[in-house]
Amino acid sequence: MTATGNKRALTVDDLAKLRSIGDVSISPNGRKVVYIVKTTNLDENKREADIYAVETYGGEPVRLTDDGKNSLPTWSPDGKRIAFVQSVDGGKKRITTMDPEGKNRRKIWDYEMSNASLGVSTVGETLQWSPDGSDLAFLATLEPHDKDAKIKVITRAQYKAFYGNSDMRRRHIFVVSPLGVEPPRQLTFGDYDEHSIAWSPDSREIAFVSNRTGDADLNMHLDIYAVDVASGETRRITESVGAEYYPAWSPDGKTISYTATTRGNTSNESTPEERHVWVVGADGDDPRDLTSDFDRACRGPLNWTPDGERIIFTASDRGRIPICSASQDGGGVEVLTGADRGYGNVRLARDADRMVYTHTDPVTPEELYSSDLDGNGEVKLTEINSFIEDVYLDWPEEFTFKTGDGLEIQGWIYKPMDFDPSKRYPTLLNIKGGPSGMRGYTFYTGLQLPPAYGYVQVGINYRGSSGYGQAFSDAVVGDMLGGEYRDNIEALDHVITTRSYVDPERLGVWGGSYGGYLTNWIVTQTDRFKAAVSISSISNLFTQWGASALASWVEVEIDGTPWEKMDLMLGQSPIMQADKVRTPVLFLHGERDYDTPIVEAEQMFLALKKHGVETTMVRYVEDGHGIRMKPRNQLDYMRRAIAWFDAYLKGSTSST
Repeated sequence: MTATGNKRALTVDDLAKLRSIGDVSISPNGRKVVYIVKTTNLDENKREADIYAVETYGGEPVRLTDDGKNSLPTWSPDGKRIAFVQSVDGGKKRITTMDPEGKNRRKIWDYEMSNASLGVSTVGETLQWSPDGSDLAFLATLEPHDKDAKIKVITRAQYKAFYGNSDMRRRHIFVVSPLGVEPPRQLTFGDYDEHSIAWSPDSREIAFVSNRTGDADLNMHLDIYAVDVASGETRRITESVGAEYYPAWSPDGKTISYTATTRGNTSNESTPEERHVWVVGADGDDPRDLTSDFDRACRGPLNWTPDGERIIFTASDRGRIPICSASQDGGGVEVLTGADRGYGNVRLARDADRMVYTHTDPVTPEELYSSDLDGNGEVKLTEINSFIEDVYLDWPEEFTFKTGDGLEIQGWIYKPMDFDPSKRYPTLLNIKGGPSGMRGYTFYTGLQLPPAYGYVQVGINYRGSSGYGQAFSDAVVGDMLGGEYRDNIEALDHVITTRSYVDPERLGVWGGSYGGYLTNWIVTQTDRFKAAVSISSISNLFTQWGASALASWVEVEIDGTPWEKMDLMLGQSPIMQADKVRTPVLFLHGERDYDTPIVEAEQMFLALKKHGVETTMVRYVEDGHGIRMKPRNQLDYMRRAIAWFDAYLKGSTSST
């Protein structure tokens, strides 16, 4: 039996107490870090974000703002000022500066930002000081927009954002004096969007990412450009059929690092091709893949060490997200952190061998740390989630097995508090989204919460997931639902066969996004599950392609267009086999979800009703994909999911 001591079980209400960290920025001398702490205000049903500062060798964090509307703190090159963005009335944003103690604030400029999805899921820097301290560069939108218009004329293919309709305005680069005495100057123009800005070390140019093919809504040909700050002249640095992200200049200004894909058919969300770390000469010569032998998905942002010899980044690797290092001269990748953790928000000091980052593991929510550049000398800087020390959380049991067609699959089993292996427990198969991306050694409430209510829970990284190499990631292209379905069912059979505490008569299945898509499919293929919960799901590939903001995702996954792959589109749409469903299904969906539009749940719900299957649909009017915009909605859907499983699976545990 698991020893729990004086700890209590996790509750749904605990989710509102969890805090997270973002927008980390380390001072040039490496002695201090500013960061955003995101909290939940249940009374007003909203998320809040404020700026904190702490010494990188330890000390008491200091809160610098208290209005809950802040983001993007960034240090001036001399370390004497901090620029940040505030949300202000009317949906505008305000650039403000303050000293490191949070005092002597100065309003710099108010601006607007388009809600357009840009066709990309990864956007780098949007506010950055020039290295000489004379300017702040930022992204903004000047085009007028009538947000209350009742008639909308659509001329662009990508007229939807991830949450609601897109305003379809363009984002351009501006520079403004940090003194706030004169209006900004616009540097880029045209029917394009820019993102991911990066100043050159001499402050003469700003590198950025843009799609300038003229068909930006229909392809992902993103390249790196640079604009001359004095003249406004723009030059192209990379030229590829893939997509580039996160440009970063080397300290000497001779090289630019970035992450990239190389395939012409790349989606703007979950894509099977894994990004690698590349470098290119600042003049565009000699682009090179530094991680071609690493065969792992590499993550930004990218950080150059102060000596300009190495690039620091994170990567997906068998359930772990380590900090890694690559030399620009080649020689392979060095993994700097080897613990069972997920690292993120990595930032390096400009003038010191010090870095800051966050990390998490299955029983530890996110906190902020600092260390030397080799990962040694780690110091914990925050205790924003200290309440969790009184809560029982299960460190999952890792397992691997071989599928019928020979793939090795990695998974994890979460067990309830006071677990007794002599008893049998209702068991949930939890299916991750994606299909790319990865579960593993990070804190995830959806995996910890059901065990707190008496369930064993099983989750795997099925084929198509990141972290296992390109061939594994490609294994679902043209075969959605096939191999993934078998991986999940075979994983569950493996656990049932090898763990007697799993009750095969009390099984449930649930997942969100692509996991909801797989959940919808699973209940058309088997009636072994007594209940299912499908969140932000997909049921019909035709409507997912035509009604979502992400048409390219379907085209990449089927390796073609709907009219070219008609049989695949039909065969891989759960709605086409809804007549086979016998499992009670709960559908949870946000009405403002344009990633997987609510029509996906509506169709499957109606089909099950027509066939007499027990089903309920819950619509969250002011929420979007994943039901995470409004805190009360998140708590509500977790309560409903657990109650649904309780109604169909719960009974007293029995001796084996």
